[in-house]
Amino acid sequence: SHVPRVSAAARLKAELATAKAALDIEAGAKGRAPVDTGALRSSIQARKEKPLSWRVEEGVNYAVFVEFGTHKMAAQPHLIPAVEEVRPSFLAALKSLA
Repeated sequence: SHVPRVSAAARLKAELATAKAALDIEAGAKGRAPVDTGALRSSIQARKEKPLSWRVEEGVNYAVFVEFGTHKMAAQPHLIPAVEEVRPSFLAALKSLA
């Protein structure tokens, strides 16, 4: 099977769209994160791994409990809603490359 070559311009646009999505997710999660000490909010970071691979991480070990809740604490989703908010514009940016 033949894999089409991606133009340099299309690749650059994909890299920029990926970076924008990751940074928008970081900002959205920080804006939604509950603030007690501020540690959770300040621990949310978008990090480039490769040109087309970014990771948005939370650097505190209790972030998952805040996101999904526990039997003692209601969920306070902040990362997943940030991803869902960015998804449509990211997918549209990628479709525009085709």
